[in-house]
Amino acid sequence: MWSTWWRERAPRERALLIGGGAALVLVVFYLILEPRLQERQRLAAEIPQLREDLAWMQRHLSQAKQLGNRAGPGGGEGEERSLTPALVEESLRGSGLNERVTALRPSGGRGIQVAFDQVPFPELATWLRQLRNRSGAEVRKARFERLAGKEGVVKVDLVLAAGQGS
Repeated sequence: MWSTWWRERAPRERALLIGGGAALVLVVFYLILEPRLQERQRLAAEIPQLREDLAWMQRHLSQAKQLGNRAGPGGGEGEERSLTPALVEESLRGSGLNERVTALRPSGGRGIQVAFDQVPFPELATWLRQLRNRSGAEVRKARFERLAGKEGVVKVDLVLAAGQGS
């Protein structure tokens, strides 16, 4: 049936059908392949930034560990310290970071959530050290995100809780 139909076509018409069919195959192939190629290029372009983010985090890991391991002097042996949103807010005001806070609220039973959209990491580390020394606050959960194009500036979500006296 197809071979009969094909033989009835003039050579010029056959050439046009072959060319049109080839063009149609190329267009369909392009429509299927192009979005995948664009996504691959986008992901490949993100790799250097992600590697830079990883290197930045690794450079600051020791500082974060020091903050986590440092013992605060406030409170007696085995005595639980209290941490209130008011105390955290006061310490933020004292450090000048209160303008950068995007959330400050109780979290869980005794925790306090503090979030910053843009805060310089050194200032944040200093504030956490001062808060720990003053009230024994400990960071229970932390999520850091380095902001592209802003050296040393991070987006942070913290959950702070009262520490135990040492």
